[in-house]
Amino acid sequence: MKGLGYLVVLAALGYGIFYLYENNYFDSFLESFSNTTERTTDFVTDKAVKEM
Repeated sequence: MKGLGYLVVLAALGYGIFYLYENNYFDSFLESFSNTTERTTDFVTDKAVKEM
């Protein structure tokens, strides 16, 4: 019975994540992550300082 409960909880979490993905709730997170990695790359390569 305990295993069935875990299975139901995992299925609900999986469906919730699928629902959020299908409705584009992760787009802003992915865009923010992409911008952060771009700024970090600029900082590491000193590109941002050289362009000032």
